[in-house]
Amino acid sequence: MSEIELVAWDFDGVLNVNPGGKVFPWVANLDRDLGVPSAAFRRFLDRPGQARDVLRGEADLLERLTAWIEAERLDISAQAFLDHWLAADDRPDEEAVDWLAAQDGRRMIVTNNPPGRARYIAERTRAGALVEKVVASGEIGAAKPDPGFFAHVERVSGLSPDRILLIDDSTGNVAAAAARGWRVFRFGPDTRALLPKVLGI
Repeated sequence: MSEIELVAWDFDGVLNVNPGGKVFPWVANLDRDLGVPSAAFRRFLDRPGQARDVLRGEADLLERLTAWIEAERLDISAQAFLDHWLAADDRPDEEAVDWLAAQDGRRMIVTNNPPGRARYIAERTRAGALVEKVVASGEIGAAKPDPGFFAHVERVSGLSPDRILLIDDSTGNVAAAAARGWRVFRFGPDTRALLPKVLGI
């Protein structure tokens, strides 16, 4: 079996905590924190195609937020709302980040996120400072589990699939990577204790 040269870490759900498995748990406190009705933002999130367009880089998140804020007549700027969003979604899994730091060899973060959050991860988080690159769907036009996402990681790393290990909490992403010949580890409450051994730490 070939040697693993690169560990590709998912961000949300692995290096960043989704409490109780919930995405955007901070939305429940929007009215208290910003004076923005939670239901209004849920309408924004639930708009058909919204997540797909933003995560694939086909729409600019700040522009979408600006249009939503204007339509809802909210008393906040799109940038201020986005700044709150980025800070509220910064919930590191300290143990997982410690494992990232202890891991030998090359390290990347591979994530389904828009460009702005990718920059936040790279520039403002401890995990981002520990990796050579943050590969984000919104910057490359393909989102996991699209094969194009994994092909991009192979190209930028210069490695064949069998030399890359994906750590991801999504069974669909893990299955898609494995189908390309990647080594995989599905991260979750039932498996996380096994990860240090897989990483050799």
